[in-house]
Amino acid sequence: MNLVLTGSTSGIGWETLLALLPKFDKVFLPVRNLAKAEKLIQHLPHKEKIVLIYLDLSNLASVKAGAAVLLSQVDAIQVLINNAGGMYPAGKRTAEGVDLSFSSNHLGQFLLFQELLPALIKGQAKVIQVSSEAHRIAGPPEQDFSLRKSSSTVSSYAKVKLYNILFTNELITYYASEGLSAYSLHPGAVRTAFGSEASPWAKGLIAFTKLFFISPKAGAATTIFLATTPKENLRNGGYYKNKKLSSPSSLSRDPKLAKVLWELSLAEIQRVFSNTGTAKK
Repeated sequence: MNLVLTGSTSGIGWETLLALLPKFDKVFLPVRNLAKAEKLIQHLPHKEKIVLIYLDLSNLASVKAGAAVLLSQVDAIQVLINNAGGMYPAGKRTAEGVDLSFSSNHLGQFLLFQELLPALIKGQAKVIQVSSEAHRIAGPPEQDFSLRKSSSTVSSYAKVKLYNILFTNELITYYASEGLSAYSLHPGAVRTAFGSEASPWAKGLIAFTKLFFISPKAGAATTIFLATTPKENLRNGGYYKNKKLSSPSSLSRDPKLAKVLWELSLAEIQRVFSNTGTAKK
């Protein structure tokens, strides 16, 4: 079996890698910093299973190029874990003109899924989105899905975590009939370097609440549970917390919002590449 795991070089992503590495034949790690990743994995048992691929989720051209490299080395993927993400200052844009939080936490993941789709279908894959209970404080996004007008770091983060669940739900709408399953999860409030690029106010809030945070190892438990539990024992499209099925917010269960987000994401990718034939439906 083959695994693709983003955000693997720190925090819960690293703990997820340590737990899942023995269970897969090949583990593909899309990373922004190849040198850092090489150093981290050099003494790991089963290191020979790991394939590092340069990929920056905040840059769609990088996502497309990295996905092409990945597909040149594998034709079937059984598990894709979209673990990477973070809290970024509101209003900060990527070089491609996309809000950084929107691109890193949603749009880059959405494009990665689209590009890997043939291999995911061949592998009858699980797609696992690491969301957050922060999605519950997200307001209705209809007027600003792409966060171009957002002035709040926390509000932007809440919305992209909402998008992780909406994406999961719409993925099932399109591809459950082709054998894909998808799940979203809350890892818990985890004691990591999360929020290091956030605004000063958000950093202060995170620093205070870290008094109550759990370890990265504990935070990875639900991701590992979803990756290793047989599909028949899980609910396709389910939102999980503490390794148990949970009920997400009413906004996250809105099929109209999910459809709008999917279509907007396709349109935004097409805008970036200036080629309506680039993105796939």
